[in-house]
Amino acid sequence: MSRRTRKSGARQRWLSAALALLFFAGLAGGLLAGYRYLADPTHFPVRTIRVENRFRHLDRGRLQRALSAAVEGSFFSVDLEKVRAAAVALPWVAEARVRRAWPDRLEVEIVEQQPLAHWNRRGLVNSRGEVFHPAETGRLRLDLQFRGPEEKAPQMVEFYREILPGFRDHGLEIAELSLDRRGEWRLRLKQGLTLVVGREQRRFRIRRLLEVYAVLQQEKRAMRRIDLRYEQGFAVAWQQENKS
Repeated sequence: MSRRTRKSGARQRWLSAALALLFFAGLAGGLLAGYRYLADPTHFPVRTIRVENRFRHLDRGRLQRALSAAVEGSFFSVDLEKVRAAAVALPWVAEARVRRAWPDRLEVEIVEQQPLAHWNRRGLVNSRGEVFHPAETGRLRLDLQFRGPEEKAPQMVEFYREILPGFRDHGLEIAELSLDRRGEWRLRLKQGLTLVVGREQRRFRIRRLLEVYAVLQQEKRAMRRIDLRYEQGFAVAWQQENKS
């Protein structure tokens, strides 16, 4: 192969590489320009945020303001996760899903918190054992109170669900469930009776009490407190009779 032929082949390869480089540079520039055009909110703005759910406790106006503040960019570039996070940051929002709806709308599906009980008189706990703290809970009518360490909330909800049917079978309603830092469990019933359950064998102890509860009710005196922490049974404290 002559020197002239080699030089000609090198020029062709160099020219091909240069043309390919120019092509890809032009393609990248076109894609970048296209992205900037699509991401420009003046071209494709988000005009509407639609929330179709009905709520019992969630302030719709506050939700709309939080969602609107989280919308940045155009219909194509808006960060849906950021919008979702703005929704779930509100105490009454349990879950949120956000999707685009052509040509200029976001549709937001909200799952509202369903409170199971008051939590330490300052918050609420839902049926999954998640504690949340709305600004106002005083107007919320819940007959159930939980008291305990926040990290134990799931365990407390699980225990409550397990024992609830047994109490209902005897016409008893749980008003308060508490767990202290030492692991001691207590129950207060709407009927005015306090149950000291203790730390161990709590399900067995409650079941043992309920098996004979009908017999205890035959007493004319009302029960005030039952201590279940005995190996062979339990101790009953009775209400004092009023003397005329």
